[in-house]
Amino acid sequence: MSLHLLPRALRYVLAVAEHGSVQAASRAIGIAASAIDRQIHALEEAGQSPLFERQPRGMRLTPAGEALVVLARRWQADADRMDTHLTEMRGQEHGVVRVAAMDSLANSLLPDLVTWVHQTHPRIHLAAEIMTPAEASEALEQGTTDVTIAFNLPQHRYQHRLWSAPLPLGCAMSPTHPLAREAELDFAALDGYPSVSQNESLPVRQRLEHQYSWFFKDNAPVLTTNSLQLLKRSIAQSDMILITSELDVLAEVEAGDLVFVPLRGRGLRPQTIAIAIDTRRTLLRATRVVTEHLAASAAARLDGIRQVRGAADSSPD
Repeated sequence: MSLHLLPRALRYVLAVAEHGSVQAASRAIGIAASAIDRQIHALEEAGQSPLFERQPRGMRLTPAGEALVVLARRWQADADRMDTHLTEMRGQEHGVVRVAAMDSLANSLLPDLVTWVHQTHPRIHLAAEIMTPAEASEALEQGTTDVTIAFNLPQHRYQHRLWSAPLPLGCAMSPTHPLAREAELDFAALDGYPSVSQNESLPVRQRLEHQYSWFFKDNAPVLTTNSLQLLKRSIAQSDMILITSELDVLAEVEAGDLVFVPLRGRGLRPQTIAIAIDTRRTLLRATRVVTEHLAASAAARLDGIRQVRGAADSSPD
């Protein structure tokens, strides 16, 4: 059981911030709405700043409220770490490991991690949040997550990378696509083929736009979206292609539903994938167990699909 070090008032603020209103928070945590409202008003009076904007359709955090929520989440994360540390001092392997990861890992590395932890370390519990690389780096710095795994992870002073690897860009497509048997492709080879693409809110599209914006102007994508799942389903059922990293399509390539062909181009630098922790916090045994397995699993699965691709490239037609 986690240590209850977070003051009641802060727990109520977190509940309202998460659920959007006092009434919704009341239903979620089983505390009277009047009690929640009273505690929030007391905090606002003590700090002489409103924490929420009261709106007809709910409550929205003010800048002061956002700062308090960050503090409360950090406090709760530290309490969980202390609980885990005390448990480990008693010789027990137990605790909550908070993982910040990208959406592209939600149908590949993360499900396997959950299964492995459940089967081999049943007293370890995972709390995973899907974030952008910038958000994951910020969460690590603020102490609201224990470990991050993300592409092109922005660095901060106390960040330590336990594992990283290059992720060359390439083309994902159906196994029946005319280009699926190629060992390597360049942008000229893609000219004229219909495509789908990430929109410019995603890091991979931002990277491509920096050097290859002409390609998207000459070959307007049939679809642009921030949904990786939609992109993958679209190319699996058509003759369209998607420029992305092999980790984005890892599960589909392993299953034989998609093919990934590396892409070459002048100045085309690979993305990176990294697993990182914050050196200011003790690396607890539960976190170490999770990160070691995550790194080994990512490396092994990437090696696996690359070996299969290499064997296919060397086989006669």
